[in-house]
Amino acid sequence: MNLVALSVDVEVMNALLLPIVLGFLLLLEARVLPVSWRMKGVYKYTVWTISGVVMAFGVYMACVIFWSI
Repeated sequence: MNLVALSVDVEVMNALLLPIVLGFLLLLEARVLPVSWRMKGVYKYTVWTISGVVMAFGVYMACVIFWSI
């Protein structure tokens, strides 16, 4: 196995693990932080929306790369 293929495989794994890690961070923020430190209002929904887009794009790109190999 050459180093380029190994590098691509590592990045695919990273893209597949991103939604898990980012999702748990968002859940941790919403449930464990004290109420005064939690995100509120428009900022909260903006962060959740952008995180959802990043997670969806990561999974999409991982699938595209995985099935093109």
